Formats: sequence, structure tokens, C-alpha cells
Amino acid sequence: MGCKVALGELCSFAKGASVPRVRMLDEGGYLYIHYGDLYRGFSIRIDVDDSQKPIPYISKDEKTRPTQWLEDKDIVYVLTSETVEDLGHAFLFNNPGGKKAVAGTETTIVRVTRRDLLLPEYLNWLLQSNHFKRVLKQYVKGMKVFRVHPNDLARIEIDLPSLDNQRRVVAVMDSLFDRELLNNRINGYLAA
Repeated sequence: MGCKVALGELCSFAKGASVPRVRMLDEGGYLYIHYGDLYRGFSIRIDVDDSQKPIPYISKDEKTRPTQWLEDKDIVYVLTSETVEDLGHAFLFNNPGGKKAVAGTETTIVRVTRRDLLLPEYLNWLLQSNHFKRVLKQYVKGMKVFRVHPNDLARIEIDLPSLDNQRRVVAVMDSLFDRELLNNRINGYLAA
């Protein structure tokens, strides 16, 4: 096992852009990862080139900040929700073609800045774990809408295994996940 390191030493955090659904488009402009769409159609990653569902767009005229733009292997993280159980959903943003994309309302962009120490794919799997979600709940604030502030997320320490061990974990978890997707697809065909 590796050493313990605070996420803030390995990642940066930025809030998404606030664009209402009525201004979202079917095409043109920039891809827009809307909070509400994350729960309907995406599981643990957003593959831009082979999306599980259509990704909406926003106009190029929308006001966005540079920190709200997504890069390949960023994590779109839900740190605001109406229930505590829905907090902490993480989605790895796979965009090898570099299509212009903006993270949306109520999302936090987690960008691994120390890829020499931490693989984004590994962090995404770690954020999915029950253990991490239990730790995250210690930082929840709110009564009707629940939030975790990125500064609190930055304080959470994680075990940091070697990059080789991180690659092994990712390979196993990706394989299991892909098998589950295939099984769900087959079951859907059988039920039809």
C-alpha cells in the first residue's frame, strides 16, 4: 500500500456553469454536461465518442469561465443534491478527441493535476467506493439541499498505491463494469 495524500495535493476543483435546461440545444455550440442528465443514462463515465445517451449542447454565446471547460479524463462530480444518498456520484469524462465541453450546474470538475502520482481513472473508481462515500458524508451541509464544499473534498486523504497497482485496479474494475453493461444490454434484448 502507498502513502496517504490529501486530494487537494493531487487535484484541482472548479464549479460548473449555470445554464438552464431551456437554453440547451440538440446540436451546435458546445457539449454541456447537465446535472440532471447524469442520473439518467450515465453510470460511471461519459464517453463522448460512444455516449450511452445523447449529450446536449449550449450555444457558443453562453457566458462560461475557462475553469468550467472539461478536459479529457476530468471527473464530473455531484456535490449538491436533494438527498444525501445522491451526493458523490462521479463520472469520468472520456473525450480523447477534445470536443469542446462545459460542466453544468451543480457539478464540480475534479481535475487530477498530479498524473505522475494519481490516475484519473483510478480516482474515479475510488470515488465510487462505499468507503469514500462514507467519508464524504462527514462533510455534508444543508437541510433541504445537501452540499459538500470542494474545500472539504480537498481535505480528504486517500491511500495512494503505485501507478502500476492503480492500473491493475482500473483494468479489473473496467472489465467488470464492461461485463455488467453487456449483461444489461443482453437482458434488455431478451425482455423485449
